[in-house]
Amino acid sequence: MKKWKWIHKWFSLILGFFVILWAVSGIILNHRTLVSSIDVNRNWLPEVYRYHNWNNAAIRGGLPLGGDSLLIYGNVGVWLTDTAFSAYNPFWDGFPDGTDNRKINKLFRTKSGQVYAATQSGLYQLDAEKSVWQNIPFNLHDSRFLDITQREDKLVFLTRSELIIADDIASPDQFSRFELPRAVDDDGRVSLFRTLWVLHSGEIYGQIGILLVDLLAVILIFLTVSGYIWFFYPKWIRRRKRAAKPVVNQVSQLKFNQKWHNKLGIWVVGFLLFNTFTGMFLRPPLLIAIAESRVGKIPFSTLSDPNPWHDHLRMIQWNDAGKYWIVGTNEGLYQADAEFQDLLRPFKTQPPLSVMGINVFEELSAGIFAVGSFNGLFLWQPDQEYVRDMITGELPKATSNAGSPIGQHMISGMIRHNERMMLFDYDRGLMNESVAMPQKIAQQPMPLWNLALEVHTARIFQAIIGNFYILIIPLFGLAFLLLLWAGLMRWLRKKKVIFK
Repeated sequence: MKKWKWIHKWFSLILGFFVILWAVSGIILNHRTLVSSIDVNRNWLPEVYRYHNWNNAAIRGGLPLGGDSLLIYGNVGVWLTDTAFSAYNPFWDGFPDGTDNRKINKLFRTKSGQVYAATQSGLYQLDAEKSVWQNIPFNLHDSRFLDITQREDKLVFLTRSELIIADDIASPDQFSRFELPRAVDDDGRVSLFRTLWVLHSGEIYGQIGILLVDLLAVILIFLTVSGYIWFFYPKWIRRRKRAAKPVVNQVSQLKFNQKWHNKLGIWVVGFLLFNTFTGMFLRPPLLIAIAESRVGKIPFSTLSDPNPWHDHLRMIQWNDAGKYWIVGTNEGLYQADAEFQDLLRPFKTQPPLSVMGINVFEELSAGIFAVGSFNGLFLWQPDQEYVRDMITGELPKATSNAGSPIGQHMISGMIRHNERMMLFDYDRGLMNESVAMPQKIAQQPMPLWNLALEVHTARIFQAIIGNFYILIIPLFGLAFLLLLWAGLMRWLRKKKVIFK
């Protein structure tokens, strides 16, 4: 009994602050849209989160507008500059407030001259006369648009789950939604990682599940705070008694906290054990153990969505040389026929892609593509089954999903204009040219949601302990599991459900 009391007491005192951090950041992560207008000054954060030389995915790409005008875009929003990069002006009138809402995944100019933006907050069309972006509303479960391309007079807009198809000169009310056929290698199962992810966040049962996990986080915060009160209040009460001060309110507060700490704790301990266990496997090193595992879809959950590509799509390109579409997904690159009627087929030979997503996918010339991710930048000719590293010139090495999600070059963006190809590394920034990053762009804040992600994944501590931060999640998880178990054992023995 004393052993469990000691563990529950002292582990709680040490871990309590971090428990609150994880609980609050988890709630924020579950409600990205609600907090999308809230930003955090990067000067308040460790140096690694500040912009230098266009790092931290500041730039994803560029779009020439004709003449000397160029739009550059990425995590810093969209800016109007010139090809000499001599001046910069923000170009985001019409986007909602907040840096997160101005994150641009793709700018695209159609053959008719229309300009569209695929953004974190939806799809926008540029009113060229007013230089204002106008939102094109869609009734989508997930409003994030990732890519835009064109084949002849047909436009294709890509979300994380489906296509939006329209004629080049069509009005928004003529845009149509389209779900891709499944892949030939679709086994009807999902990755164990994805399953644990939606279980941990509550997304497994949609908004109701998310709110229940939020409630669990609120209860966890109360348990932590009430535990501190339980520890510190008795000493405070004794000091007040010795000083002949009233203690009625303090005693009442202590009894209230003790009562509800026990009641709520025993009601939710099983859920907390499960949620902690699932969270431990969502980050390396434990992630490596499940990275390639696949399991059946949980019935009547979001995982059983009839759309086989739900939350899988990332980028798309038309291969005019081969007369087929190339669809980039979180599980690799697939070939689709011109009308998206047949089953999609995975390419036998394709560049290695980081599980963190595709960041560059552009056709350099007929049938030749540049494909970039945190695994590097590769020249790919799918019809010739040819892949080569564009930076080192070497053939790609065999990779596994169980390995590191990053390579030597973490490609986060590319700007092509005339004969120039500017490459951006996530850590190092602009790799192959020297273009000063103006202060007004470098001072762009960080979205609160992204800061919460850095906290929840423990990456925020990398600035303090270096790469050892990767051990925080598994070690914290084990300690918290033991803390919860000790609390459960104390309650069971107190109620004489079990004996010493």
